[in-house]
Amino acid sequence: METGNLAKENLVGNKIGVFFGTLAPMHVGHQAEIYKAAALNDGVVVITSGYHGDRGDQIGLPVEKRFRYLREAFNDESSIKVDYINEDDIPPMPTGWREWTDRLIATVRRNIVNPNAQITLYTGEEDYKEHLERLLPDNGQFRVSLMDRTILKVSATAIRKDPLENWDYINRVFRRHFARKVTVMGAPGTGKSTLVRRLARTSNSPFSEEYSRQYQEQSNVSDDELVLKDYMRIIQGQYDANSREINSPANNGLTIFDTDAMVTQAYTKMWLSPEDNDQLKALYDNTIGEEEIDLILVIPPTAPYLNQGNRHIKNNDFNVRLAFHQELLKTIQYYGFDKKMVILDRVGEGDDTGGYYARYMQALDAIQTHIGINLKHI
Repeated sequence: METGNLAKENLVGNKIGVFFGTLAPMHVGHQAEIYKAAALNDGVVVITSGYHGDRGDQIGLPVEKRFRYLREAFNDESSIKVDYINEDDIPPMPTGWREWTDRLIATVRRNIVNPNAQITLYTGEEDYKEHLERLLPDNGQFRVSLMDRTILKVSATAIRKDPLENWDYINRVFRRHFARKVTVMGAPGTGKSTLVRRLARTSNSPFSEEYSRQYQEQSNVSDDELVLKDYMRIIQGQYDANSREINSPANNGLTIFDTDAMVTQAYTKMWLSPEDNDQLKALYDNTIGEEEIDLILVIPPTAPYLNQGNRHIKNNDFNVRLAFHQELLKTIQYYGFDKKMVILDRVGEGDDTGGYYARYMQALDAIQTHIGINLKHI
């Protein structure tokens, strides 16, 4: 199934450029050629093409998702329209060139107003140019222009192999797909929010704050007053807070989150009725499934308690804190994230009686081991 950009009118003009490719992901080299085509024509149709199991799909970027990212990337460009071709029902290349070319022509035509416009297709592959010139209508309407790929030496292959090394080349909308996500969890009062800030600022990375604390302060509600509807808002609010950092222009490939839906679920398991938890389960399953966390750092309740004033555990009840910690570990295991979990249990030495520096250094080591980013040498 193919669909055009629903947010835009079809392109008008007598000269139309067409830029096509896998675009998994789109990078600044693609952008440069698209903008060149836009400058030389009245409008440009950008087409991502692919099939189930292609190189984009293999990294979680199926063609439909690439289409949505591209449409978002060019949403403020009135002369650039985005579409896609799903190749699942046509023969694989190289035997499918005829069917693919026919579909390309149909895709271009449904995105333009003038059916007789001069159409220039831009490609960086010499063999693509040869195939297209052989198969396109021989009526003078179509021509193929070969791009100079040596101007900017970047490739989607290199990006897929090492996204962080090539981060500056990835289109900003596509960066969210490659961002590495670290979540810090733990019982209240363990210092996780402080650790989140310090880890993020060590790497100049964006970080989220705990939404529950913000929600409770704005609503002037304490932990023991939270009900089902409050937790529903907290689940969505934390997810939105984390998503904003992933989509932030400050995203440098690493994002740090202060809790997530699994933490909230551990709370509701302890404080809400089984009936309320049953009502929340679908929301938890969907939200946690969307998060795709790369690393979970858990601070155990052995850390000194930091009184925050609005928590169930404000009296530093170790048994309750331990029960929450155990419930959190069960939740992490239930959703299959236990292999991505590191418990920050390193003990401080000398002046580090609270172990804060020890856990900070352990967190840096975990990020290097599990994600491959050495924050100690940034």
